[in-house]
This record gives sequence, structure tokens and C-alpha cells, in this order.
Amino acid sequence: MDTLRVQVRRLRVHYPLPAALPWQSGGVVRAVEDVNFDLTAGETLGVVGESGCGKSTLARALVGLQPASGGSIRVLGQEMVGASAARWREQRRHVQFIFQDPLASLDPRMTIGEIVEEPLQALCPELGAGERQSRVLAMLERVGLSAALRNRYPHEFSGGQCQRVGIARALVVSPKVLICDEPVSALDVSVQAQIINLLAALQRETGLAMLFIAHDLAVVRHLAQRVMVMYLGRVMEQAPSEILFAQPRHPYTRALMASVPGAGLVAEPLSGELPSAGSPPPGCVFASRCPLAEDDCLRRVPGLNRTGAGAAVACHFVAGAGIAVPA
Repeated sequence: MDTLRVQVRRLRVHYPLPAALPWQSGGVVRAVEDVNFDLTAGETLGVVGESGCGKSTLARALVGLQPASGGSIRVLGQEMVGASAARWREQRRHVQFIFQDPLASLDPRMTIGEIVEEPLQALCPELGAGERQSRVLAMLERVGLSAALRNRYPHEFSGGQCQRVGIARALVVSPKVLICDEPVSALDVSVQAQIINLLAALQRETGLAMLFIAHDLAVVRHLAQRVMVMYLGRVMEQAPSEILFAQPRHPYTRALMASVPGAGLVAEPLSGELPSAGSPPPGCVFASRCPLAEDDCLRRVPGLNRTGAGAAVACHFVAGAGIAVPA
């Protein structure tokens, strides 16, 4: 049985920029550029990087909320780049999304019971009212909310409880793929742990494939089997979690790891300015801040080269011989 749920190849998402003057041509913001990855059943792929690196744009493209400019997104074997709204609607029974802001993602005019039932009405028309209600109550209980609260409104709940409602809404249709866009960043640390443990338990029970976006590397290390590091729309490094955290190879990954208190990793602090996604440099997008950059880095874009053990790094220092990036 094929366990591949999502396959992404050379995915690009560009935003056109208006011209400064009428006779000039506008530029293009390359929010996501040449991203490749696979996601299998029961696996969590963590996506990390600075704000503005393209993580949320990638997530939105994977569920059809943001059209792709090129490349391929195959979901459960179906090509979705350029797909119609009707085809995306069919796929949303299998691919669901958890938003970053738990309260803003819920309709304040609807009770939580109505919010959780809405996907069943839209995506599972074969279900009767009684079966929908039964699924809603069971899912509320599963995410740690009493079914007796179903007639309350979102403003009556805490942030953590609202995120549980969002999780229930996403999972009530029994999807095969779950895209999580920083689902715990707006929550207190103790609540974060509860939500993360809940997602991990639900994944074990259902075999969900999850793409989990986060800034907190400790959260990603706990939850993800593989990690993808992004910078200015491109993948800098991708590796199994235990390998990436034990031996980060890319200079940017090392800088991210070194910024975590108590990580035990020393790396040279980043200098220079973050380039604009509207006018990226001709070579490696990280070259302007990289302590190892040489002339070749400024001219030539490094490919994502495999280094063994399921890892790949986009760095000229690692390409070819697979040598480790010096500390």
C-alpha cells in the first residue's frame, strides 16, 4: 500500500509587484522558490525559518488558499497546481488546515458545535443530521472539550480551548493530511505542550501525515520526524530530525540552532541585511549573511545536494564531497 500523501516538486509561489512609475515594469516577490519534499502517512515534517521565509505561503499553497506559480503539488496522487476550485473542494475532505490565531480563525457568530459541524455539512453530504451531531460530540470529547459546551461561542473560551476547537474542526472529516501553520505560537507554554501532545496522539491513532510550521525548534524536535529549514523562500537544509539537531550542516541551520539557549552549539553570529524577496541575489540567497561566503556563492545558486542518511543541504561547501560545514 502506497503511504505517500503529498509530493511537492520545484514549487514556486510568486507575487507581482506594482511598478513605481507607469513606464516601468513591476518586479516579482519570490515567496517560495523551487521547494521539494515528500510527506508520508504517519509522518510529521517540521518547517522552520525566520519570519518572511515563505513558511505560511507554502502552507497556504498546499491547501489551495494561495495559487502556485509553477511546479507540482501532488496530493494523494492527484496534481493540484492549476486545479479548479471544485477539485480543491473535493480534496479538502482529505487535506485540512489549522490556523495560527485560534480565535480569529473561528466565526464569532457560530457556536463551537456549529463550527465543528460545518465541514461535515460542506464535505460529507452523505451524512444525516444525527450522524453529524454524533461525530461532532465525539470529536469535541476527543480534543478535551466537554460535549456539554457545544452551544457556547468562541469568545467564551481561552486561546487553548479555541485551538482545540480548530483541531476538532479540521479532524472531524477524518483527513489524511493536516497542515499546521504555527498552531501553538499564540498560546502559553503549558497550553502549547497540551496541544502538541494532543496532535501527536491523534496522529498515532489515525496515521495522519502532518506538515508542522513553527518558530520554536524545541517543539519541532519533539514532534517532527523530519525537518526542513527555509530561508527567503528556498530550502537550505532537509534531514531527519535526529540528524539535523545532532549535526546541522548548513551555516544558516547552525545559526538557528545556536540561537536556542542551552543548545550547546556555537556558531558565528549572522551579520548583514536580509535580502529582499523582490530582488534576491543572483547566487545563494544566504550569501550576504553567511560567514563562509566566497565569490562562487555570489554567482551560483547551490542545488539541494544529498549528503547521505536522508539529508540534503543547499550549500557549495557541502556539495560534491559531502564535507561538513566548518563550525
